[in-house]
Amino acid sequence: MASVPLLCLGSAAALSDGRQWNATLIDGRVLLDLPPTAVLEMHRHGIDLASLDVVLISHLHADHVFGLPFLLLEYAVRCERQKPLYVVGPPGLRAQSEILFTLAWPGMGKAGLRPSGPIEYVEVEPGREVRVADLVVSATPMSHFGLLAFGYRFTCRGVRFAYTGDTGDCCELEELLSDVDVAIMELTHPTSKNDPGHLDAERLACLTENARRRGTRLFATHMTEPPAVSPDGVTLCEDGKTYWV
Repeated sequence: MASVPLLCLGSAAALSDGRQWNATLIDGRVLLDLPPTAVLEMHRHGIDLASLDVVLISHLHADHVFGLPFLLLEYAVRCERQKPLYVVGPPGLRAQSEILFTLAWPGMGKAGLRPSGPIEYVEVEPGREVRVADLVVSATPMSHFGLLAFGYRFTCRGVRFAYTGDTGDCCELEELLSDVDVAIMELTHPTSKNDPGHLDAERLACLTENARRRGTRLFATHMTEPPAVSPDGVTLCEDGKTYWV
């Protein structure tokens, strides 16, 4: 199994204490969610935007998808792509992306400025695998205020990953976390809180007990603020830090 870099571009939830919004870059080419700060942080860390292969969008809230117009602007103006970029997400992703691009940069399409290289939108369905670039990705529905929200599983260079996106407690979490090497999970609330759409530190600790026993490495992100004490066996992601898994 190869050692794969996991770069935390941001670890904050929509309501932040000053950290960048949640985004994680795996192997320099697989991006988990795309908030408005993601492109800025990739530039800050010297990431070649042309090297991105896949963007996995968990759901269509602003702190997970509103960075897309900034990424497409880069590809339209100064970053030449030759290979396809696969943008994976829930139904409605393509339509919302086109609306966002038009709202963000009115007149650019009429001026002939469009992203270089093909942008392939892949709208996922629960329980169905999709092949994007060299990844096989499966989507699992999560519980997030009735939205079409997904967690993802995929293997990158021999490492089996799971990513929750935003979710409350639900039976699908056990399915998502089973038999993976690395799990990247949301931890919106640092203390116990009755929030059906998000996890807190107490519930995360219960959910991850079996995963720890199986040897899964656990990372927490999407934090309104980090808890004072990390749940057992869970690494709290720090903005700008690279972890090798």
